Amino acid sequence: MSSEPLPPPEFFLERSLGKLTAEGLLAHGWIVHTISEHFPDDGADTSDEDWIEFGVSRGWTCLTKDKRIRYRAAEIEALTSGHIFCLADGNLQVDAMVERFASAVNAIHSGIAQYEVGFWHVYARGRVKKMWP
Repeated sequence: MSSEPLPPPEFFLERSLGKLTAEGLLAHGWIVHTISEHFPDDGADTSDEDWIEFGVSRGWTCLTKDKRIRYRAAEIEALTSGHIFCLADGNLQVDAMVERFASAVNAIHSGIAQYEVGFWHVYARGRVKKMWP
């Protein structure tokens, strides 16, 4: 007896990753949504808790490079379900950010399937580490 495969995850990119990162992930076959598609002024006046809550309420996995999110109560409280995957090194060029996420695709999918909620760091060579809870 086989079960239906899960649909591929959809990702919501925070504005600091930029539109070029979204384009790079699209080129890797990812389903991505950018903050600029849903909030005025590219989300410049959108709080972290608002974009996080918006993304996870739609079942999307959030992507960012802001490691401080996991230390702020309001942002973590917005992560009621779902996941945030954050680059462990936020000072990368666009191509390196895309490669970092793309190389971790299997680990990201595994984390999403295995846990209901989590804040993760994404490292080089496809490695991710659950940082919260």
